[in-house]
Amino acid sequence: MNDWQSFYNTIRADSWPDCPSEEQFYLLPDNIKDECVGKFGYVPGSFLIDQQLLDNKAFCILPFVQMYINETNQIALCCYSDSLKENNSSFDFYKDADFEKVRSAMKSGERVKSCNYCYSMEDSGGVSSRMRYTKMWLSKLGSTDINNVEPKLKYYDIRNDNLCNLACRTCRPASSTQLEKEYKKLHWKFKPNSNQTKLSEIVDYDTVEQVYIAGGEPTIMPEFTKFLETAISKGRTDIALTIITNTTNVNKNILALLKRFKNISFTLSLDGYGSVNKYIRWPADWETITKNIETLKTITEDISVNVTVSLYNITRLYELVVFLDDVLPHPPTILLNQSSKGVYWPFNFPNKELAIERLEQLKQTKSYCTESYFANKVDYFINMIKQTEFDKHQLTAFFDYNDTLDHSRGVKLADYIPELEQCRELITKQI
Repeated sequence: MNDWQSFYNTIRADSWPDCPSEEQFYLLPDNIKDECVGKFGYVPGSFLIDQQLLDNKAFCILPFVQMYINETNQIALCCYSDSLKENNSSFDFYKDADFEKVRSAMKSGERVKSCNYCYSMEDSGGVSSRMRYTKMWLSKLGSTDINNVEPKLKYYDIRNDNLCNLACRTCRPASSTQLEKEYKKLHWKFKPNSNQTKLSEIVDYDTVEQVYIAGGEPTIMPEFTKFLETAISKGRTDIALTIITNTTNVNKNILALLKRFKNISFTLSLDGYGSVNKYIRWPADWETITKNIETLKTITEDISVNVTVSLYNITRLYELVVFLDDVLPHPPTILLNQSSKGVYWPFNFPNKELAIERLEQLKQTKSYCTESYFANKVDYFINMIKQTEFDKHQLTAFFDYNDTLDHSRGVKLADYIPELEQCRELITKQI
């Protein structure tokens, strides 16, 4: 449903009064408003915002509210955008000329080059992070008008540490010390983590509302522990924490600190079910992950899942989603984020019929039936598979890369994802 009236007429009880416009939602009795939000997940003003985002296809809230610094000490508008500049002590979030130029362009409807990830996704029929985050943050700011938004630094995403216990195939050394070691052993070139910005020091504890913690793996990062301890000492246990974790490590010290905070959400990074996840996110143990999920559920029910959709798992999403629908509440919000266009770009899977067949299975899941964002992404992936031409050179490069990792790790692709191994035959036939 893409308009207020259809939504309201669908959920309303017989005793509810008419409410012909979203602006009149605030005139409804409190018990009805509470039910709209709590039971049916309505975000006040969301349909008005949806229309504005359709009218202005450039605007994003993040350059107005978020400080993002990546693993190589580059400032960007968000984790999906291209870097804008090197971070240094003179950077001023409010007065920086590049940020002011971006904000002005977005308000006037002029698309920003570094934001092509979201724009291209929307142009292909997908729902982007631009749309999701703008709706979420406008609600937090109590606004429904993108034209009235002014810079207010409320949100931090500082990738200051690549300490990690996994070596995920679709990741990079700047985000994983394990990959860093492996790349060195293989004599592969890479850009190392060079971010000297400390999360615990850069956050303004007087004004911060939300912190997004990624890695590396946050649960083993000393800087994350220091941030939690600092926030507690300053009486800021009300900060909303979004913690991205590979779910392989839930230690008692981190759990004790997190239990002091009032607003915690976890996003689990999982790319497959069982052995498929182990192969992609090497060498994650599935039994440990399932036990740790149960532990995290004792802290909060606000648990979502981030799946990096790639050549590896484009045919293996169904098993994972069925598992998540069963073990997580609501069902969970499952974010399907495609890997960047490169050797493991998902839409280069050459057996198009198989990929479409497996993706179509997702339409039978709880998540597809209840989560519009998830359903939109599934439909988007199906359409992209159909319209993307197979690139044999790119697939050849994938096997060269993957075979080297297999040899380094003593495993074989055929033992984990045989349908992807069989694609070698299709390369031979294409040449």
